[in-house]
Amino acid sequence: MVTTSVPMTDEEPGETVHIFFLQGDPALADGYRLKLELDGYQVTVASPSDDALENLRSQPPDIIFLDASLVAPGSSGLLHRLRDHPTTQRVPVVVLSNRTAGELAMDGMNLGPLDYVVAVHSA
Repeated sequence: MVTTSVPMTDEEPGETVHIFFLQGDPALADGYRLKLELDGYQVTVASPSDDALENLRSQPPDIIFLDASLVAPGSSGLLHRLRDHPTTQRVPVVVLSNRTAGELAMDGMNLGPLDYVVAVHSA
C-alpha cells in the first residue's frame, strides 16, 4: 500500500481530501495516483492483497475509487463488506471499469456506489 499527500490549499493543511484507490493492476493504479496527486489529493493505493478492508476501516477516506473487477459476480464481495461496516458504509464509492455496460455496471450500481465511470485505457 502506498500513501502520499499533497495539500489542496496553502491555507489549511487539514483540508486535504483523502482518496483510497483500490485497483488490481499496480501500473494502472500508479497512473491514477500520479494524476490525483498532481490535482492536490492525498492518495492511498492498495490492492486486494493489502488487507484493504482493514486499512479502510481503521482510517476511512473521503472517497473510494474501486476497480470494477473487485465487485464483479464471484469476486470477494468487497463493496458488500464496505456497505455492511459502520465506518465505511457512508463513504462515497466510485466504481471504475473499462467495460461500457451490462451486468458488471448494474451489479456495482445496485450496491450503492457514488458513480460508475468507464475507464478509457487498454490493458
